[in-house]
Amino acid sequence: MTKILPRMVVLFAALAAFAAAESIPGLKVGDRAPDFTIQDASGTEVTLKALVTDGPVALVFVRSADWCPHCRRQLSDLEAARVLVEASGGRVVALSYDAVKTNAAVVAKLGLSYPLLSDVGSKVIDAYGIRNTEAKGRGEGIPYPTIFVVDSDGMIRVKLRREGHRVRPESDEIRAAFEGL
Repeated sequence: MTKILPRMVVLFAALAAFAAAESIPGLKVGDRAPDFTIQDASGTEVTLKALVTDGPVALVFVRSADWCPHCRRQLSDLEAARVLVEASGGRVVALSYDAVKTNAAVVAKLGLSYPLLSDVGSKVIDAYGIRNTEAKGRGEGIPYPTIFVVDSDGMIRVKLRREGHRVRPESDEIRAAFEGL
């Protein structure tokens, strides 16, 4: 009985995590990631298909690189951990609904060396099913902050999200996701 109880606890924890992941809005693990063509902070067009040719990519959807302090902190934290994340076999790419010019200013200010893509009009956000439809005013079109790890075949292998918008998945979770592929 003493050996069965810890296994049952682990099983229930795994089932609870799976159920929680299934209730998160948007595409699910195992879905094909929709391809897209949008611009990076320099105005160059980027496609998901091109991004994943060299291996898996963590698509980090942030509410706004411009006005959201939690997003800016996440972007900075990802930059600080970028080398370790890339050593795990993947790359980080962030997306916001902000304009190219806005993202260019954020890239310069925060010193980001990974791509920050502009999903003006929230078409990619909508394709991934993570638009926060309750957001109004300047927040209209923002996503629920979510990370999708997409493999080189274009399949979603990991989905990371926290409840609310203040707390975000840690870079160690992205590293673990890449190492698990």
